[in-house]
Amino acid sequence: MVSYVSQEAALEGLSEHAALYWPRVKVLNPARGVFGNVEQLVVPPSGIIAGVFARNDGARPGGVYDAPAGIDAGRMFGVLGFESKECLDEKKRDIVYPRRINPLTTGPSLPRFIDGSRTLKASGNFPYVAERRGVSFIEKALQTGLQFARHRNNTEALRAQVRRTITAFLLTQMRNGAFRSNEPAKAFFVDMSGNGPHEVFAGRLNVRVGLATNKPAEFIVLRISQDTRALDAELASGE
Repeated sequence: MVSYVSQEAALEGLSEHAALYWPRVKVLNPARGVFGNVEQLVVPPSGIIAGVFARNDGARPGGVYDAPAGIDAGRMFGVLGFESKECLDEKKRDIVYPRRINPLTTGPSLPRFIDGSRTLKASGNFPYVAERRGVSFIEKALQTGLQFARHRNNTEALRAQVRRTITAFLLTQMRNGAFRSNEPAKAFFVDMSGNGPHEVFAGRLNVRVGLATNKPAEFIVLRISQDTRALDAELASGE
């Protein structure tokens, strides 16, 4: 898989708008007249992954900002197994994960779930799936919400109205968990300083929006040691 991604398909670093999942999954045959008289099919996980995205998006206001991964948010329904059992081996998953391949897996008493949420491009502005999808949602929502400003006179009053509209929307998204901070000044900014006379005469209204997006907790690091305080106290007292 690593060889395919890095050499044959040359996908490494390709785009922050794409993500790769491995391995293919086993599902029930939905139509034996079409796919043959077999009980199960091995298919790409694309449809299952899209279903996980949609379920998370609709689970709560701001669900698009939640990483579609893990035993809860990344749980896959309808998956009976995996094409390769290598994905069940943590050491094998540790090989593909640094190459930005998101493994699918399961474990004892665990559902089958997505165990990664990285896009293909580590060097992009948004290297995680939820980060990229969340910002895409905000971009599209603002484009739609600002249509009222088109063809209106580019005055201070219009620019103030645009600023208020964007700020109100971003405050709502902040409360929905879109950003790393719940303090507006640390969560986002709206800059409209680039609207000098030249831009106004060119028919442009410029808005620069900065967002402090969330980063997922990919790894849980535990350091466990023996508590020797009682023994140390005994030794110190000479007992």
